[in-house]
Amino acid sequence: MLVSDDDINKAEKIFLNNGQSFDDERKDFIRCIDKSLHLQACPGSGKTTVLLAKLYILSEKMPFEKNQGICVLTHTNVAIDIIKNKLGEKANRIFSHPNFFGTIQSFVDRYLAIPAYIKCFGYRPNYIDTEIQKERMLNTFYLRDIGKDSLNNLKSLNYANKIFGEYTFQKSGQECKIVYSSNKKPINIKKPRSKNDWTDDEKKEIIKAAVQLKCKVLKIDRVLSYFDSYDFANKYLDQIPELSKIFSSRFKYVFIDEAQDTSAIQKEIIEKCFNENVIIQWIGDVNQGIMNDDYTETVWEPKKDNRYEIMKLTKSHRIPQPIADVIKNIAIKPYDTLCGCDNISIKPVIIVFDNNTTDKVLNKFAELVCTKKSNYNDEEKNLYDISLCSGYPAKAVGWVGKENENGLSIKYYFPNFDKKLTNINKIYFPNLYTMYELSKNVSPREFKNRTISCILEALSLSNIMSPKNRKYSKSELINLINETNKNLLNELLTSIAKYYIENDFQDFSNVIINCISSLRFNLKNKAKEYIQKIKLKDAPNTQPTDGYNVYKKSINGTEVIIPIDTVHGIKGETHTATLYLETKYYTNSIEYFYKELTDKKNMEESDSKRKKQALKIAHVAFSRPTHLLCIAIHQEEYEKYCNNFSNDVFTIINLLE
Repeated sequence: MLVSDDDINKAEKIFLNNGQSFDDERKDFIRCIDKSLHLQACPGSGKTTVLLAKLYILSEKMPFEKNQGICVLTHTNVAIDIIKNKLGEKANRIFSHPNFFGTIQSFVDRYLAIPAYIKCFGYRPNYIDTEIQKERMLNTFYLRDIGKDSLNNLKSLNYANKIFGEYTFQKSGQECKIVYSSNKKPINIKKPRSKNDWTDDEKKEIIKAAVQLKCKVLKIDRVLSYFDSYDFANKYLDQIPELSKIFSSRFKYVFIDEAQDTSAIQKEIIEKCFNENVIIQWIGDVNQGIMNDDYTETVWEPKKDNRYEIMKLTKSHRIPQPIADVIKNIAIKPYDTLCGCDNISIKPVIIVFDNNTTDKVLNKFAELVCTKKSNYNDEEKNLYDISLCSGYPAKAVGWVGKENENGLSIKYYFPNFDKKLTNINKIYFPNLYTMYELSKNVSPREFKNRTISCILEALSLSNIMSPKNRKYSKSELINLINETNKNLLNELLTSIAKYYIENDFQDFSNVIINCISSLRFNLKNKAKEYIQKIKLKDAPNTQPTDGYNVYKKSINGTEVIIPIDTVHGIKGETHTATLYLETKYYTNSIEYFYKELTDKKNMEESDSKRKKQALKIAHVAFSRPTHLLCIAIHQEEYEKYCNNFSNDVFTIINLLE
């Protein structure tokens, strides 16, 4: 089977703008359909678009020999939404049997965890949802053969360490211990907020209570956490090795998008599922693997071996060359070549501040986006106007969001910053029905989050504010539901899980209306229409945050709005301009990569895990903007390295002068 020029031309007309075409690197990847590979893609390379073009071409050549299909595993639902938006009804072929197109979580749930659970207990689980498991654990007040004090002690341990829904247990002979599900590290059983710890016997009873509680929610309540799902799946694959042959005969191709976000357990399961007869292609950017901020290295690492080839996308369609020249070394795997756009020539800016001028940093950034200019649609505009026209904001971001008594954090620059509010309105759906229809291939967790976002939007449309006189955040809404009726939250989460499986929008929308009514809120007609109307609208898009974590400044009669977020919160976003705020994580963040920032490649095997994490964080932040990158550096750090910063690369603005 070959991919022809005509195939590529047809895909270009669907996925690219008029007059655009794929370059040679992208065409080579699209044509490579006969071997397993790792695609290392630079930021802004359009890797998801080129993957979707490849999938479209392959789907047009179906059916394959032996009626094999394509398996596409994702971490987010961006690719799913794009392909539905681009192809409309034609997308049904890609999403239909024998293909699978969805998140890794949904693949594991459907094909492994649920069958494994049935094999173990003889019946299906009711829910796979960590939040529901937490609620069931919190609302358990009796366990057979477990004293009330032991159960209460376990709940005290949870109150301090948030272990419900996050733990499992391990047995070794007669010994049993409880561990974190994510990394299998033992949980420290220590009495919270007390000088006197529990006795050894009390600790044994707490472990016994934890084991019984876990067994109860798994077997009696039939509720798995997301981590439980992976544990069941992994054991199932070990017990039935023949499953690999079954999956490998079902799927001819496996594609893993955003490969850098793959966890160790996910990678292990994928490798167990598909044998050497399957063509597996991993697509991602190893330099952007920041999803788990635990200093562990990305488990996906593009290496050439007997099975895998290496391909690269080294030209960015988003990043201008002056920024590309900076970030090519701000990476755990520095680029030999990183080609940026040559139509924008604004040098990155370093803003130097001290303890007395911290409050001027955001103001200076706002001034820069209003004074720096570039061409946009054949017209010269300032960057703020470009941000309004393009929909790509000017944002300020930092690594550490929490208040840091011993050093810099985002709150140091913007005292009102609240990390809990950073996810409000990140994804906007024009109505509940559109969310429902576009979420059939997402994970249960994502479906739940999208549903809650829609409830928040309905409250906003009715001008219903929180006690703090602002829009409700997700955590504020959850707390309100819990305080109103302890069973209401459990009922809502249970219903969301139910309608994730069942296709009945009418009943689903009624559940949402009834939940809001139980909170004694009066919805306006436009909010009711938002929830109840059966009308499919345009695909979701990112909405600007309104009133939360936003710096506002009037400049020359224009109110400039600068959203503020953590670097983790803006992964995958595109900005017109980005301000990276120096923060402290054990040491000031610039300390970790000043040599790379001054064009000196210094990554060695001896470099610390924290430095590697700092490089990933900075790489993600620095690669967001289409026009302007600003870096705020404290005077003390700047004076250490000022002689190394080239004026050919950076514009230096010193707020002390």
